[in-house]
Amino acid sequence: MAGKEDSPHNEEKNADQTYTEVRLPGKGSIPQDNDPSFKKLVNAAVLIVLLALIFIALFSFFFNMQEAIIALFHPKYQALMQALFSLLVLFTGIYMIKLLLPNKR
Repeated sequence: MAGKEDSPHNEEKNADQTYTEVRLPGKGSIPQDNDPSFKKLVNAAVLIVLLALIFIALFSFFFNMQEAIIALFHPKYQALMQALFSLLVLFTGIYMIKLLLPNKR
């Protein structure tokens, strides 16, 4: 029996069980950044950066599309196509602004 105690194949009962500590939210000792004003500030900053990137992309797309109209259409129709494209961008922008503004009804 003495040889069995030193055997590497012997394992203690329940040796493979691990215990984890469960903490309830707000009860732990670790401070959390759950301040609503901080979250609003971060969300506003992310929104401003995304809007700036969209604005830059829109300008780039607009001017590149103007160049594409010049390359694709006969000079006789270039001004007309540029005006139609500008109107399309204008109406799309107005429509999207109406969707984003809160409904006051």
